[in-house]
Amino acid sequence: MSDSKTEWSITYKQIGVILISFVLGLIVALLISISQENAVSSFTTTELIGFVMSVILSGASIVLAISAIALGRSSEQAVINRSDESIRLQTELFTKTTDALQSIKQSTGVTEKRIEDIISGRAGDLSKQIAELTADETASGQIDVKELEEKIRKSLTQSFERKELSESEKEERMKRRAEAKAKREQYEKHHDSLLYSVANKPDVSIEKLGHGTPDVSKAPKDRYDGIFVKDGVRIAISTFMPQDSVHVFARGYSDILRALALPLEEQEIERLYLVQFDDGEARSEITVLEESLGLMKQEIASRIKLAKVPYSEIEEWVNGVEL
Repeated sequence: MSDSKTEWSITYKQIGVILISFVLGLIVALLISISQENAVSSFTTTELIGFVMSVILSGASIVLAISAIALGRSSEQAVINRSDESIRLQTELFTKTTDALQSIKQSTGVTEKRIEDIISGRAGDLSKQIAELTADETASGQIDVKELEEKIRKSLTQSFERKELSESEKEERMKRRAEAKAKREQYEKHHDSLLYSVANKPDVSIEKLGHGTPDVSKAPKDRYDGIFVKDGVRIAISTFMPQDSVHVFARGYSDILRALALPLEEQEIERLYLVQFDDGEARSEITVLEESLGLMKQEIASRIKLAKVPYSEIEEWVNGVEL
């Protein structure tokens, strides 16, 4: 025995034929029933016309009903077809839009990569040039903002205007880079030597060792290279690279002295030693700094000690300094 069920379907045309057959059957059955009766039925002209019109109207009603059903079915199918077409168009539009966006993305990625490569190549060259200009000022803490800004502006302008360096210019640039690197390494070496020598003096404790930034926006402790304590007294030391220009050195120190003197005025530091290293080649002097100190309050200026120390005499200076 099979459990499968058969699905029956019937069309509107078949329904119409069934209805018409049913009506005609009723009419024929009525006529047969009347003909079998003994009584004779008679119709007037008006009744006959009414009867015929009733039959015609019934048939017309059946036709209209079937037509309405067919039109409804056609409308439903049209709506379904239009919905399917709309979905197809939307899907096609979405696919084309996605493809276009993907193409734009790939094109943008290639363009960005090219721009990035161009900028990276130029930025690398510019960064090296800027590093050359600022190496000495940054290491020594003597940064004059306006002068540094002018140097960077000129360097950038020249870099963008220059298409290709000659061999002599390339050699000169490499030479300057090597000299600046050697000068900085020499300074770092002697900077550490001086601070560690001071730290090794008897009865001296270390509060800070490293590099400071003489800026009023920094905390007092971060403005000095080294801070030491002896017998409860806090002494600060800051060292500076040899400078090739008295003008740069003096202009830088005018801001440095102002930033470094504030902790002394607020009694956070008792004494301050400012040491400019001398490599035997720099032409700068510190007499201008002594003049700047003369403009300060005597009680503050007397607690700031200036010293120009050759690299070869660091140990002698450390042994002779009073902490």
